[in-house]
Amino acid sequence: MIAAISENFDITPAIINSVVMFLCVVAAVLIGSRPLGLALRRRERRYGRILRETLLLGVSPRAVTVLTGLAMIFFGFMGFMLLEGSLLATLLGAALGVALPEAVIKLLCKRRRKRLDAQLVSGIQTLCSGVRAGLNLVQSMRMIADDGPEPISQEFAHLLREYDYGTGLDDAMSNAARRVDSADYKLLFAALQTHRQRGGDLGETLDRIAASIREIQRLENRVEALTAQGRATARWLGAMPAVVMTILYFVDPAGVSQLFTDALGKAILVAVVGLNVIGFLWIRKIVAIDI
Repeated sequence: MIAAISENFDITPAIINSVVMFLCVVAAVLIGSRPLGLALRRRERRYGRILRETLLLGVSPRAVTVLTGLAMIFFGFMGFMLLEGSLLATLLGAALGVALPEAVIKLLCKRRRKRLDAQLVSGIQTLCSGVRAGLNLVQSMRMIADDGPEPISQEFAHLLREYDYGTGLDDAMSNAARRVDSADYKLLFAALQTHRQRGGDLGETLDRIAASIREIQRLENRVEALTAQGRATARWLGAMPAVVMTILYFVDPAGVSQLFTDALGKAILVAVVGLNVIGFLWIRKIVAIDI
């Protein structure tokens, strides 16, 4: 009878391994679901804070979180397929999928902050003109919100919206300085808060602030021009391994293919990428001069 059961149900090592793998996957899902959910909620809150407070966009943070997960799966799968089932390539692809949305958001924040800094002097001049025309500070700010270019008009409109909803003007300016995260805007709002507490000629104060910020921006542009060569070197350093590998592929395709198939070649490839990233970040750190 036992022999008959054994003949009907052939329990092979492959079946046992499949059952063990299935149980491991189920256990991993049950154990990791809660930490994964917490991590996703933290990332969603972070996206919400950046998109709605810093960038003032109406994009759903959950949609960006879902896109991040899809990018992680896509690039992980691409790494798995390109390097023929390599676990390291899969992990690197998944890490790239996670880092890509972060890089895009940081780039958007950087561009927005740069535009805000470029529009600040003209905004201060608008404030000064409004004050000298007999308007108070809030009315002068409303001129920027109504007639100014984006994104400075959006920031002042958001500041005034908080003020209209009951937030004190000093608190609204502090929130705007934190939201913009620019030294020039912090200087402006700190000076306005000091003036509200101690009084004085607001028009003259705004003129001095505009002159100071204009000089700071002139020095920053000068430093940026002097360090342009270093930044270009960092970009070329980052692109050079891919360029050299492409050239070598047309010269010796078999040799380049060994970098992706042979164990030693994979190790060399990982070392090259790691050293290239370290050199790129090192040069960027050297040329990042903060005045």
